[in-house]
Amino acid sequence: MITPLQRTLGNVRVYIALQKSIGADRIRHRCLEEAELKPGDRVLDVGCGPAYYFDRLPEVDYIGFDTSEAYVAYARQQYGKRGDFRCESFTAEHLAQLGQFDAILLFGLLHHLDDGQCATLLDLSARALKPGGRVVSCDTTLHEGQRRVSRWMSENDRGEYVRRPESYDRMARARFGEVETELIDAVTRVPTSIYMMRMAGPPVPSPPN
Repeated sequence: MITPLQRTLGNVRVYIALQKSIGADRIRHRCLEEAELKPGDRVLDVGCGPAYYFDRLPEVDYIGFDTSEAYVAYARQQYGKRGDFRCESFTAEHLAQLGQFDAILLFGLLHHLDDGQCATLLDLSARALKPGGRVVSCDTTLHEGQRRVSRWMSENDRGEYVRRPESYDRMARARFGEVETELIDAVTRVPTSIYMMRMAGPPVPSPPN
């Protein structure tokens, strides 16, 4: 069943206005800094939504995936001349067709996916990276010492799988050899806690039995 909040946020312009009013757009901008995109990079953006941060990207070869028809329609209208926006889920079939990327963006996505779906997406992302490539994710989190308003925001997020940092971290380290993390809780206007990860390198080999 679609909740009143989901129905409201389904309106693209309302969603973008809300993101900017609470300062959530600043988190996307911080993550783009971490992605260190360069002109000419191949960029895969899974869960791109309306891609309202697109103007902050350099001239890149961009492909965005999202399952919201309204969000993708908005992105195509605004940025379709500079990016390829697809209303579908990213799968192994796409990887076989599209090849590898310099950077993969997973902004605000993992906390909408259960553990199995996260594992599949992170596995695909590891395979989709060029040597020297990087994956950057950011997700709502719950953590010790979290401020009351921030905790309320996390507990009432649209995502059904808001996790603690160690849970995100564990999934990432099972699939990437290099994982750098940051807890962001002083960027937005309304207190919000976000866990950002930068992932790179091959998976750590399993120890011998």
